[in-house]
Amino acid sequence: MLPAEDTLLPVGRIVKSYGTEGEVMIAFQEGIADLLKRDEPVWLFYDGLPVPFYITSLQPKGPRKAVIRLEDIDTLADAEEAAGKEICIDPAGYPELSDTDAHTITEDGLTLEDLIGFSLQDQDGRRAGTIGDIQDFSGNICLELCGSGALVPFHDDLIIDIDIEKKTLTMSISEGLL
Repeated sequence: MLPAEDTLLPVGRIVKSYGTEGEVMIAFQEGIADLLKRDEPVWLFYDGLPVPFYITSLQPKGPRKAVIRLEDIDTLADAEEAAGKEICIDPAGYPELSDTDAHTITEDGLTLEDLIGFSLQDQDGRRAGTIGDIQDFSGNICLELCGSGALVPFHDDLIIDIDIEKKTLTMSISEGLL
């Protein structure tokens, strides 16, 4: 039975094809690769409809990327067609997800990953840069800024304001850090 589209949970995105045998590079939230099951399909949307694919192989490439092979995607052309597509799972097949904390940082459910693309500014309103990635160094979360690669320590206590509409994060940033 197909799950309802609105119940599918996005967990990653196919970044690009990888090799010539249909493998793809995926980027996802940290820890998701360990949860993915071979007996539960991942879902890709084709023409607006969810299509199930089973994982036949998965090779982690760091904490947030992996090379996977999906059943029925076995050519370079198939892999290139899948590139850019979001990967979803049916949470009903993953009861362990209800116990995990997705780094929710606001009451309305904004997560750390949602901050990617936000403009970061300091306590004086000076723009520090655009958040390009989230790095987790053994529980020490840092915001990586686009271009410069500067790392800014992140903690809930340092947040001054989050403006979701303007995509701006204002934090208390120590003098001399940037």
